[in-house]
Amino acid sequence: MGRYRCWLVVLLLGMASVISANPADGDAGAWIERMTRAVRSLSYEGTFVYVHGGKLESMQVVHAAREGEERERLISLNGMAREVIRDNKSVICILPHAKAVSVSEQDGESSFPVVLPKNLDGLADHYDFHLRGDARIAGRPAKVVVIVPKDAYRYGYRLFLDAEHALPLQTDMLNGLGMAVAQTMFTALNVDPGIRVNTSLSSLEQDGYTRIHEDSPQQVSISSPSPWHFKYLPAGFKLSARSQQNDPSSVGGVEHFVLSDGLATLSVYVEKMADDGTLKGKSRMGAINVYGFQLDGYQITAVGEVPAKTVEYVANAIEQVSSGVAQ
Repeated sequence: MGRYRCWLVVLLLGMASVISANPADGDAGAWIERMTRAVRSLSYEGTFVYVHGGKLESMQVVHAAREGEERERLISLNGMAREVIRDNKSVICILPHAKAVSVSEQDGESSFPVVLPKNLDGLADHYDFHLRGDARIAGRPAKVVVIVPKDAYRYGYRLFLDAEHALPLQTDMLNGLGMAVAQTMFTALNVDPGIRVNTSLSSLEQDGYTRIHEDSPQQVSISSPSPWHFKYLPAGFKLSARSQQNDPSSVGGVEHFVLSDGLATLSVYVEKMADDGTLKGKSRMGAINVYGFQLDGYQITAVGEVPAKTVEYVANAIEQVSSGVAQ
């Protein structure tokens, strides 16, 4: 499970009329598109809380955007000290108690826990979008946007977007009963183009931090042949990325599949079974569901911020194809 470590650190830092998914056709879509641009293009800093599974994480975020370049720093304010720094090329996970850092390649996603639809037009078959009026979060006026799934394979979302900048002041991830399974909420926020993130890998090394070597996954084309494929997937979910990694904690290499509907995302890991440490059945941590089982000498693990039925359904859909059928 060591390969999930940095990823989990990042996560834990993390009735109006229905409109078309085309933002030109209504306010909800336009607000979501504004939010997507604002999260990446504005410089801001603030403190937020992340509530999940009965636990509360308090985090500080500093995000600097300048001439198309992003740098972001997430700092845990309670529990074990930990930080994440990312830019356009890399992600640095910092463990102050161990005076250690690990570095991995940037995957193009923001570390800050926020809902960022990749293509609003492609979501209309699986989600409805509603504008729900006004609210007030962290002392700032906000617009409320609700994203409602059309089936039980994905969560819904309630977004409280800053009325001035469209940054997400609060994000509620909702189950099928409309109850929040995870919440992120700013308690203070400052937007200022002069904000900078000055910490770097070189400065950490000068301060005595040791770099932990971790093999970076090798990205693989999703169209290239693979000995594994999915017999079926929930409507709208597609393979969006593949990678392979030689993991010292695993008997053999690890194959990693990323599946997404353009909003919800989950991962499936395939590795040779070890003598111990395998996962069987279901596990849950807030909005994150995990399902694992053994298949023909391999450990199959599906994990993601999706309902439990989704990770189980997708995990059971994978099968080995000796001929190496492409995904």
